[in-house]
Amino acid sequence: MINIKKLPLKNLTIDTSNIPSFETTKDITAYTRIINQKTAQNSIDLGLKLNKKEYNIFISGESGTGKTSYIINKIKDFAKTQEAPLDWCYVYNFEDETNPIALCLPTGKAHSFKRDMSKLVKSLIKNVPIYFSADSYEVEKNKLLKKYEELLIESTDKLYVAADKMNFSIHESENEAFVFTPLLNGEEMTAEYYNKLSKSEKKIINDGLSELRLISLDVLKDTRVIEKNIEEELNKLDSLITEKIIEKSLNILLLKYEEDKEVLSYLEMLKKDLTKNIDLFLEDSLELAEKLEKNFLKRYEVSVISTNKVSNGAPVVFEDAPDIYNLLGRIEYENTGTHLITDFSLIKPGSIHKANGGYLILEAEQILNSPGAWQALKRCLKSESISLESSKNNFDFLPLISLNPESIPLKLKVIIIGSDMFYNLLLDYDSDFMKLFKIKAEFDSEVPNNLETNSEIIGYLSNYIKKNNFLDLNRDAIIELLKYGSRLAENKKYISASVSHLLDLIDLGNNFAQNSSSEIIGKEHILMALNEISDMHSLYKKKVLEMYSSKQYIANIEGFKVGEINGLSVSDFGDCVIGKQHRITANTYVGKNGVMNIERESNLSGSIHSKGVFILSSYLGSWLGQTQPLSFNASLAFEQLYSHIDGDSASCAELICLISSLSNIPINQGFAITGSINQKGEIQPIGGVNDKIEGYFDICNLLGLTGKQGVVIPKSNVDNLILNDKILQAVEEGKFSIYAVNNLEEALTLLLDDSYVSNLRIPILDDLKEKITFKLQYYNEILNDSADRSLIN
Repeated sequence: MINIKKLPLKNLTIDTSNIPSFETTKDITAYTRIINQKTAQNSIDLGLKLNKKEYNIFISGESGTGKTSYIINKIKDFAKTQEAPLDWCYVYNFEDETNPIALCLPTGKAHSFKRDMSKLVKSLIKNVPIYFSADSYEVEKNKLLKKYEELLIESTDKLYVAADKMNFSIHESENEAFVFTPLLNGEEMTAEYYNKLSKSEKKIINDGLSELRLISLDVLKDTRVIEKNIEEELNKLDSLITEKIIEKSLNILLLKYEEDKEVLSYLEMLKKDLTKNIDLFLEDSLELAEKLEKNFLKRYEVSVISTNKVSNGAPVVFEDAPDIYNLLGRIEYENTGTHLITDFSLIKPGSIHKANGGYLILEAEQILNSPGAWQALKRCLKSESISLESSKNNFDFLPLISLNPESIPLKLKVIIIGSDMFYNLLLDYDSDFMKLFKIKAEFDSEVPNNLETNSEIIGYLSNYIKKNNFLDLNRDAIIELLKYGSRLAENKKYISASVSHLLDLIDLGNNFAQNSSSEIIGKEHILMALNEISDMHSLYKKKVLEMYSSKQYIANIEGFKVGEINGLSVSDFGDCVIGKQHRITANTYVGKNGVMNIERESNLSGSIHSKGVFILSSYLGSWLGQTQPLSFNASLAFEQLYSHIDGDSASCAELICLISSLSNIPINQGFAITGSINQKGEIQPIGGVNDKIEGYFDICNLLGLTGKQGVVIPKSNVDNLILNDKILQAVEEGKFSIYAVNNLEEALTLLLDDSYVSNLRIPILDDLKEKITFKLQYYNEILNDSADRSLIN
């Protein structure tokens, strides 16, 4: 007979021999790096070294592993070894104001150039009026004006001499024309007197008038030529002064930026515009203020987009709110009430501008949840440039003039941090993703439970304690934390890489320790923290236990019953997982339909659970149907279950329940079993083994431990056992037992009636096969109406 022993205590929790010896974390050196993620680290190193645009990096893994802070620090350290990129700014385009010019400057020089331009404008505002009011300028100007007056007098004197000879007076009209009137005895002749003159007298006057008009036309023509010449000479004088002022002001900038061709080209355009608009700097303060209000002088400003320091290396930007505007920047508008206005000075840079020439770190969930942001990022990466588009936002009803700034060349390494779900989503639905993100760094959700890893974790926890000025942890507290880490990983050989859960326990444990005036955080404080977290999510569990206590849920945990077994499941509520007991029953009777899954027929069974029932039916057919047809009907049910169920972890329990019903051998009700069965009768591992055991233990503890209760699990799940102290104590005291089995034969040996098993003379499966075959023969005879009913009890 097969002898299956209880699992000893050492198999029910973690091995503490690979935890370093120390008294408290005060003795531990702080560890600040990522914990045992060498594969991911190698992938990141490779991605950082490859400078082509396709080798951006996607970092996947569960949250809480510290990967985000590690990545930021890692890239910052790497960036310091890289060359700092050039600065970029936008300046006014004097040829097309709607197309601002993107100007490239040496590293760290953008703000200096902005200051230089500001000084230039201030200098012109101050000095232009001074130059144009200087004595030397006034002297030259007066010389030209005097010359102008002399030439005008010389020209008009001819007309006055001729008029005097012809006895005419001269008056200048408002339109600069000359008016001639004949004289009589030194007085202007009246119209009445003129009309009384003879024709010959009138002819003499009219001929004289015609001659004077011809002379006046020559005078007017000469005057215009003189005025034009004088204006040109005055303009030349002003141009000489202007050129002198501008050259004096600009020469400093031209020398300072003589090696920057783009800046020199802009300064030449600036020089032409200043020369053209120098008069704006001559107006009095009131008029100048009005011009300034109209933002005319804004054209000489510099809008800095990105700037860096040589000593800092390449920039590193972590954008935690990557919407399209925070990424690409925006063109802002000023609302005048009737229309929107904008200019290059209202261009605001985005994180891509700031990270240009360096590294941009994003979270996958954030960028994918921001409309248009992912597509905008891809466009930039594919085109290797940053382009801005105007947007009116909420002012679509107002007219505006949009800007189309020059694009800025882009050299950028993007690092996206996200879960495997987001990686697979992009992989499946975005054909560009693999072309742009050829490096994947996978952070493992669990790390090996060994001396090296434990030392790193303890050092990491020690650093957290020191950084937060917490009380130190003793070794027992550390053991409890590492035990919890293994529990999260559901494997004694591993620890969850999500150390944030351990940090949460330390936060609570420190609070409990301080409240109890303890000088150290001990095991008891960590257990209090665990209980506190458990209590936060225990309402449903308490309600379920109340239902068992009041007999509203039926649980048979003593004695033996035919066709009835305790199965186990888990309910995952997101923030907690609860193990549950299910009373599974089976009825068998004459028929030809085989096994009926009542849950499936009621549309309460998931596809995996249905598959499990099909597999156990296949096993029964292979085991019992080699020599005769299986002439029976069977029904399986999860009693008092009114919700959906899925998974195959109860298939072994269901099979044993059917075998019990067919063989009429009772099952020990003190035991619960979990495990999936395959077609060969092997029991396969399942998930949630700790929660299932603890859920059943809580019911047994509530209804009364007898020492004959326990749980049977797959042997392949032994490494997953990290049970709580209550169960460990009950096992140590002999009040509860855990067994592990490899196959159906071992499970039947444990679960079927002791009196039956102890009297077996042949292997249990062979004996059961004989009993069931005999019954099936009888069922077959009933179907054929030839049965002797006295043969079956």
